[in-house]
Amino acid sequence: IEMAVAGFTKDDIEVELKDGTLSISGVRPEDEREYAYKGISSRKFSKSFRLAEYVVTDGADLVDGILVVNLRVDIPEEKRPQKIKIGS
Repeated sequence: IEMAVAGFTKDDIEVELKDGTLSISGVRPEDEREYAYKGISSRKFSKSFRLAEYVVTDGADLVDGILVVNLRVDIPEEKRPQKIKIGS
């Protein structure tokens, strides 16, 4: 999953996986300066994703304003398809 989070630092963003739901939220500390316009980089946000069964997170990185959450499918061995030899 890739998400644009320009203006946020890794300390401003929280990524949590609970009961199959991946939640990403961001809150920036209040800035004392006065602006004519504040863009999205100054607002708090929250986004949730329901992950499929057996999908787990493999870490997250923040590079150039893009949050990348690495996901992978981790199917237990007993649930994987098995090949059966003919004539055995």
